[in-house]
Amino acid sequence: MTQTLLIPIDIRLMQALTRLLMAGLVSMGVGVVGWWGYQHPAWSVKEMVLVGDVAHQSVPAIRSQLAGRLQGSFMSLDVVNMQSLLQEMPWVRQAVVQRVFPNRLRITISEHEPRAWWGEVGAQRLVNSYGELFEASADEAVAKTDEWAVLDGPVERSRDIYAMYVSLVPLMAPLGQQIEFVRLTQQGSWDMALSGGAAIAMGDGDLREVLSRVQAFVASLPQLRAGYPQNMRSVDLRYGNGYAIRLDGVTTGGNGK
Repeated sequence: MTQTLLIPIDIRLMQALTRLLMAGLVSMGVGVVGWWGYQHPAWSVKEMVLVGDVAHQSVPAIRSQLAGRLQGSFMSLDVVNMQSLLQEMPWVRQAVVQRVFPNRLRITISEHEPRAWWGEVGAQRLVNSYGELFEASADEAVAKTDEWAVLDGPVERSRDIYAMYVSLVPLMAPLGQQIEFVRLTQQGSWDMALSGGAAIAMGDGDLREVLSRVQAFVASLPQLRAGYPQNMRSVDLRYGNGYAIRLDGVTTGGNGK
């Protein structure tokens, strides 16, 4: 005859509790060992590799930027924070940091591509190819600064102002003059100045409206110059059905005739 020995419930509870405590201790031990290995000096960053647009960047400059501002090993380093710190550097528009096993960081830099001055020639604030403003000093690494226009207006409208400038360039090409200045006033009116000295008041409105007025003006110039070959001093395009123009030695108004 087989008899089953029943274990008292208090003993079974103690056994279960013991197994639970042992499992917890083992898990804790594994965690401590794992964290120790995670932070171990063997995982320290040994090398930084810099790639991408690096005309204004260097590994020593990046190390100086990050010195004392980052903590952790190769495994625990906060790469998102590191990217943010790098993007605070002059000329850096975007930075991407990647871990390369076992102890190297690959830093890919995208620099701002300057296209115009903001406010005045030689200013510390420039406009990039996206119409964004950034703080930097133009140097020998930047070509053709003498061909840049000056853009100005509310800083929150920098993209719109750059878009206007880019759209005006091909329209004004038949005049054989460069655009030196494009401004959006606080009142919403657009102004432009050409390398020949002419100041053009383009009026208010969106991109399409302003470009339409400018295009009509440029199209009328051959007929105007046939009778008035003098250089332009100023042009006012704020009229509903024409424009006013001032020439060297001559002042006239009308619809371009």
